[in-house]
Amino acid sequence: MTQYLVFGHKNPDTDTIASAIAFAYYLNQKGHQAEAVALGTPNEETAFALDYFKAQAPRVIESAAGTGAHVALVDHNEASQSIDDLA
Repeated sequence: MTQYLVFGHKNPDTDTIASAIAFAYYLNQKGHQAEAVALGTPNEETAFALDYFKAQAPRVIESAAGTGAHVALVDHNEASQSIDDLA
């Protein structure tokens, strides 16, 4: 079973967090072990949406290195928007 960390860009807005949650859910349904994480604290709008839908905010990470997990990127396409140790 492959383990994944799923995250968006460094300024997590609603579509970044929702995309990470949705793709992690999909990967889990396909038999992988996936966790939605964030690269920063969600903004106020996102916190409101999570609260409204009774969803827990993903944990915030600062590094993906050393976790042994693959990464799945959502809602961004530039390395500068992603986690610093992406390589």
